[in-house]
Amino acid sequence: MGKRQIGELQPSELVVAIMISDLATVPMSESAIPLLYGIVPIFTLVFSETLLSYLCMKSSKVRLAVTGRPTYIIRNGVIDQKEMRKARYSISDLMEELRMLDIFDISKVSCALLETNGKISVVTKENESERGYVLVCDGQIQHVVLENSPFSLKDVDRFVGKKKLKDVFLLSVNSQKEVYCVMKEV
Repeated sequence: MGKRQIGELQPSELVVAIMISDLATVPMSESAIPLLYGIVPIFTLVFSETLLSYLCMKSSKVRLAVTGRPTYIIRNGVIDQKEMRKARYSISDLMEELRMLDIFDISKVSCALLETNGKISVVTKENESERGYVLVCDGQIQHVVLENSPFSLKDVDRFVGKKKLKDVFLLSVNSQKEVYCVMKEV
């Protein structure tokens, strides 16, 4: 699970952590149960979680299936009620998260993204000019981001230039069209 805190874990990772702690307590509290009966399932869970994490890191399809994708709750200052219903996210939840980010006036929000870990990322209207867009991640165009950005596929081609798209680890562009490109290490 790496060095993440509990609030940053994906639901599947939290379940595995709870299962491991439960499996560890049974042989310790019951002297009649051999310690090996707890160690084998713990190692199996740790191996499975490590394998799944590796597959998520290497495959965007596996990552999407396991963790899902971020959801735009507010786009261009407009609350997307349909997406909120799909995410089972109430206006009270949204307002609470905004207050935790010291935003008390929802009309000042340009964009709010419900991340896969349940937290909200917000761009205010006054900070709109500082907004960045990750257009390519691990050699793949991020179509959802592209749709919600002022850029097009032609812009991505222009930003990538003569480099091969599959060799791009990260391509980020801000509102001033400043490009940040990192190539994959071999």
